[in-house]
Amino acid sequence: MQASSSNYIPIIRPTLPDLNGVVEILQDSYESGSVTLGRVVQLLEEEAARFTKTKYAVAVSSCTSGLILSFASLGLPKGAEVVVPSFTFAATVQALLWNGLTPVYVDCLPGRMTIDPEEVVKALGPRTAAIYPVSIFGLPPDVDQLTEISVDHGIPLIFDSAQGFGSTYKGKPAGGFGLCEVFSLSPTKVITAIEGGLVTTNSEELANDLKSMRDYGKDPHGDEMIFNGLSARMSEFHASVGLLSLRNAHALIQARLRLIQKYRERTKDWRGCEVQEFPEDRVTSGNYFTLLIGPDARMDRQRVYEALMAHGVQSKKYFSPPVHSQQAFRNYSHRVVGDLHNTWLVSKSSLALPLYSHMTDSQQDRVCDELDSCLK
Repeated sequence: MQASSSNYIPIIRPTLPDLNGVVEILQDSYESGSVTLGRVVQLLEEEAARFTKTKYAVAVSSCTSGLILSFASLGLPKGAEVVVPSFTFAATVQALLWNGLTPVYVDCLPGRMTIDPEEVVKALGPRTAAIYPVSIFGLPPDVDQLTEISVDHGIPLIFDSAQGFGSTYKGKPAGGFGLCEVFSLSPTKVITAIEGGLVTTNSEELANDLKSMRDYGKDPHGDEMIFNGLSARMSEFHASVGLLSLRNAHALIQARLRLIQKYRERTKDWRGCEVQEFPEDRVTSGNYFTLLIGPDARMDRQRVYEALMAHGVQSKKYFSPPVHSQQAFRNYSHRVVGDLHNTWLVSKSSLALPLYSHMTDSQQDRVCDELDSCLK
């Protein structure tokens, strides 16, 4: 029986700041007509740089546009290869294809689900131009190993940290690793601007290039185009929402981590089910909680998905199927390294469960009770 809309539990619901506070921050910009790339955008960039302990943060219209522009700034030749996991969201690879680059897909680590550094080494070749790790569900990859590979081979690292804002690696906040890290501030993220993204870097040259490229590629005076850029500006409205979300980041993340711990406790005795491994040297942002429902589970993933939906609980088969196998990308030039065994395993078994910072205990209990009836 389908649950009523009032009892429906979505997989994600943005935890938005108070609207009156947004209006208060936005008002000067709104009344002056300086409604894009204005005072609030600059303030968001300054506070984001402090939060991530980086020298620069550049606000953009989305994480995807930030990734596109970050690769465009490198000036890589068409067809150059970029090593990337296949277990990721489609936008990771779309940024490469918009730049005419060739994805080289590698496997993920079991348990962690982040890119496997050993597979990265196997993928390197004469055309390799960049290494492109991803934070998976908010968990950073093995930064030290990837940095060592980058340095040893003279290949830049660009991190798709879309889901990783607020995560840490060996006590350091995500944001300052590699040449740059690109974060999403979309409605599905812990810190949201409703729509938007941030690129953080310690490179002054890259930051200046990105600030030009997000505004069509204009020179500092706006007289002519010095880059082939995009319209990827962030509005003052989105910056106002993002700024208030950022100022509440600690509470938003801690709320999710508490809920994730509760999920882990409730699911630990379910036969054939596993959860993401959290190494002791890093802390997830808590962007998603994903249950892996294996072949020995009491009910397979598809049946669990359908049973939850029938009772008004949304879930998502995430990331499924792997990017390299998706229709949109099959006909583009690419390479696949190895059989991507772990990628296929987690893609066929992963089910993301409802999680948002203002989720109540009673809502989570209901999700777990529904899962109990399927898997316990």
